[in-house]
Amino acid sequence: MVAFVIAVLIFVLLSGAALATMAVHGRLKEHHRSDETNTSVRLVATLFVTMPSLLLGLMMNNAANTYVAVDRNLHVFATDIILLDRSMRPLGESADEPRRRLLAYVEQVLKDVPISRASEVSEHLLDEVGNSLRELRFDDEQKVALWNDARSVYRQAVQQRWTFVEQSDGSFPSPLICILVGWLTLMFATLGFRAPRNAVVISIYIAAAALISAAIYLIIEMSTPFSGPIQLSDRPLVRAVEEIRR
Repeated sequence: MVAFVIAVLIFVLLSGAALATMAVHGRLKEHHRSDETNTSVRLVATLFVTMPSLLLGLMMNNAANTYVAVDRNLHVFATDIILLDRSMRPLGESADEPRRRLLAYVEQVLKDVPISRASEVSEHLLDEVGNSLRELRFDDEQKVALWNDARSVYRQAVQQRWTFVEQSDGSFPSPLICILVGWLTLMFATLGFRAPRNAVVISIYIAAAALISAAIYLIIEMSTPFSGPIQLSDRPLVRAVEEIRR
């Protein structure tokens, strides 16, 4: 919702800047509409075409990398959950309790909104998996080795859990977005200066403002992969639940 509001505000600023300078140009004094003034304004516009493009490209690349990294780590986490269940199965009936707690944990994670939120309930369930696993005792050396392997996989799953939780809270600094919007606003204002006042030009400016606003909206949304309309699928965790129940 926040990203949508920001995108709407950016659209209003950009289109408004272009249309305002277009409307005001005809009311300016003659020396403000001279060729020298227009040339200087165009030079400024050329400068500000390059800088916002570079910054937008950087932000898009960063958001895409964050999105891909979180998606990869989510799949790794789901794989660790499945491996943890598989490593406990050879331990026999004594491992039924930690397996049951593991299933309860994954089901709770799927209920959390977003699933990256480290809620008190889900984290307590994850701790209980580790506690119940540590309480197991075996005399058979083979089962002791399997038990140690399961504890190792559990620690790996916990580490992976916090890795993608921390990555999921990524956001762009507000000053960076403000600077970008300022550059874009000035660029649209200079483009509207002395531009022909007709439907074609106005439509192009409005369309350009809408597309840039949409791009910034996508960038902000991709930086938070578990909220908004652009979300990662929870299918890996659903598959983990299906595997545990087998």
